[in-house]
Formats: sequence, structure tokens, C-alpha cells
Amino acid sequence: MDENFRVEVLISAQEIDARVRKMAAEITADYEGRDLVLIGALQGCFIFMADLARRIQLPRVYSDFVELSSYGDSRESSGTIELKKDVQRSITDRHVLIVEDIIDTGRTLNFLYERLRKKNPASLKIAALLVKEGKHRLNQTIDYAGFSIEDRFVIGYGMDFAGAYRNLDHIAVLEEAAAASLPSTPSPPSSSPSSFHS
Repeated sequence: MDENFRVEVLISAQEIDARVRKMAAEITADYEGRDLVLIGALQGCFIFMADLARRIQLPRVYSDFVELSSYGDSRESSGTIELKKDVQRSITDRHVLIVEDIIDTGRTLNFLYERLRKKNPASLKIAALLVKEGKHRLNQTIDYAGFSIEDRFVIGYGMDFAGAYRNLDHIAVLEEAAAASLPSTPSPPSSSPSSFHS
């Protein structure tokens, strides 16, 4: 790890596994008797989407990917969305679930949702592992959500900083070491991120 940054574990591998299993069970119940297409936004979603797909107990679960960019090598979203890869299969009249690793400002997901909606799926819903409540400006309902987190930059479980740290089995906060060492106003202690119940 670069000495200029400090890492703090936010959500353990065990907590992630338990929540992903619960989300998969909810999705299985909601889509019983229907085929489902999972569409993930590369690259951050790939580990979450793989774990979620393996735990969804439906006869036919398909997967496809898009690649969108709004970060580059920065820790702040640029606000400019670039489509690098579109879906390869038709989703017309099919049940589609967008799988996101994290909803930050919501701009990228708003862009993706509208793009997919125009392809006329039978239904279009959203599953997100992490949601930055109070920051995002999402125009749609989050149908399946894992954890609500504060507005901090996170890595691990598929999420990166400049392409690194995707391999961590947990989710951690990445902070600049200098900023992390500065005194701050005390705040009430908090437990691990609160879990959503969709």
C-alpha cells in the first residue's frame, strides 16, 4: 500500500457474504418462474455480480456488461460519462436487473438506466451493493440494496483506486494519510454501515 494513503476496513468479507446471500434470495423470490438478465457496469461490479449470480436460484440467469467511465485515475467523479462498451444481446421484452457495485452521485446509473430503458425491456430494476445516502441524485428506485455508507472513497471487492485493490475480499476506506492524521471534531461512534431491507 502507498504510504501516502491510509486504509480502514469498513465492511468485512463475512458481512458482504451474508448480505449478498440475502439479496439473492429476495431476487429469486421476486423473479420466480422468469428468466433474468443481469447487466453489470464494468469494472467495479464484476466480483459482486459473480457472487450474486451464483446465489440466485433461477433456471436461467443471463449476464451482460457495459463499461462506463466517470472517474479515470481520480478519487472524484469527473461528472462526464463515457460509454466504452454497450450490451451485446437484445434485452427487448426481457426482465433486466442492473447490478452496481456502488451508487455515488447516481449520474452514471441515471445515464445507464435511461439507455437501457430505451431498449424496451419487460422490466428494469436496480441492485446495488453500496449506496452513498444523502449524496446520490438517482432518479429511480433502488430495488435491492446492500449497505448504506457515508461519503467516503472505498476500495476492495471489485472497487479500485487507479486500477489497484480490486482483489481485496472486504471493503475498505481509502484516505490520504495526511488528512487522516489531522484532528477532527468528535462525532458519536457508529457501527458498521447500516443494511438496507428492500
